[in-house]
Amino acid sequence: MILFSSSVGHWVQHSPSRLRTLLSTIVCNRGSVILGSFLWLLILSQEDLVGPDAAFVLPTNHILKGFAFTLAITLGIIERLSSSGNLISMERDWVVTVAAPAGRPYDLTHLNAVMRRIDLICKLISPILISVVISAIGSVRVGVIFTGLTSLVSIPIEIFSAKRVWNGSRVLQAPRAITPRQTDEEPHVVSLSLSARARQYFSGFEMYFSTSVWMPSLALAILHFNMLTWRATFVTYLINIGYSLNTITIARAIGSVFEISSTVVTPRGVVYMGKTGRHHVPPSGLDGEDESSVGLIAGRQEVTRDVQTLTGLQRFGLWGISFQIINTIPVVLALWAISAQRDEGDSSPLSFRQIIVEKITPDVGWSVVMFSFLAFSRFGVWIFDLTTQQLTQTLVVEHQRSSFAGVENSVVNIFELLGAGAAIAFPYTEQFKWLALASGVIVVISWAMYAVWVRRQRGHLVHWEKFWAR
Repeated sequence: MILFSSSVGHWVQHSPSRLRTLLSTIVCNRGSVILGSFLWLLILSQEDLVGPDAAFVLPTNHILKGFAFTLAITLGIIERLSSSGNLISMERDWVVTVAAPAGRPYDLTHLNAVMRRIDLICKLISPILISVVISAIGSVRVGVIFTGLTSLVSIPIEIFSAKRVWNGSRVLQAPRAITPRQTDEEPHVVSLSLSARARQYFSGFEMYFSTSVWMPSLALAILHFNMLTWRATFVTYLINIGYSLNTITIARAIGSVFEISSTVVTPRGVVYMGKTGRHHVPPSGLDGEDESSVGLIAGRQEVTRDVQTLTGLQRFGLWGISFQIINTIPVVLALWAISAQRDEGDSSPLSFRQIIVEKITPDVGWSVVMFSFLAFSRFGVWIFDLTTQQLTQTLVVEHQRSSFAGVENSVVNIFELLGAGAAIAFPYTEQFKWLALASGVIVVISWAMYAVWVRRQRGHLVHWEKFWAR
């Protein structure tokens, strides 16, 4: 993902047909899942894994198992890359193209919120659904088959939906604008050497950092290092310190409710924050001509409304990341308190240590603090995510928008890899408190970066004159 995400964004940006690009990502993504499901079925059906009495058994073949596993991993990489291309094509091209002007029904703010709400609801329901299927039938292989079949069924649905939207929109059917620089580069793409491709890769990062929104994008990307999210590392830690899987599932579901509610609040928050206070173009910010060129400002009659949207995005995004900091601090404190409780058990005499450590349960009060504020923090981070997404959609010039998103995905995966590396470096349960502390520091750094950017764009963070007037 780190190496090829920028190439995927470059491909989406330079593809002449929006429809063909999106359909290619759909077929590639679903096809890799279907083939991957078939390979996992071959692996899980071998006799040493299912036993001789299972309904469908293959002879144990370690060579076949290794070959199938290698292919399944390769298809997993293809699935992630095609999913990235699909997301870039939808969020940075289709949605931005068909969105109504700011303040009208189906404007970009509302489209982003609705799409993210659907995405979060699906991410909440799908693990529960597949768990119910596996639990009801009692076979992991049935879960694999179910995954492959759902991908197979979704292909015609997604293709039909994409064609319907494309046929109903003249702006999507219009040929993509090609800049003179792109026209000159296209004939030489095939003949690029390895060194030329490396230069092209790093030129993508040069383009990324030359835009006016690289700081908000990077501030959001570094949050993917954060361990205090419902990732495998955090869930494993919770299980190891005594929380039941049912407790974790309920806490995660409550957090998902807050995540989904952020998609309802964000459009209203952007409008409210955009209407309050004075609006001006700061000395270091974008002028009206630049904003018009990237599509945020559609014309002179809508300048005020679009500047209000920009202001609302900047201010409400700052509120979102600030809300995450406020709620992350109690989570870190709770984890340190729970860790100290376990350390007290470890310091007990050897004869009692096994009994105490095995039977010790995390303090109820600190558990409530941890799970409650963790859920609240998810509300803030998705507000920040939605506002930053729209800033990068509208303040990056059209002929760089998808390429920017590809590089952005590479940056995100760099911090995800760093997070995984940190978990490997601190593998023991008693060391997780340091990962939690590092996560808190990461959130503070993200807030500081975004606050600096807002300060540069708007000339201030807080209207102190209004504060003192009260």
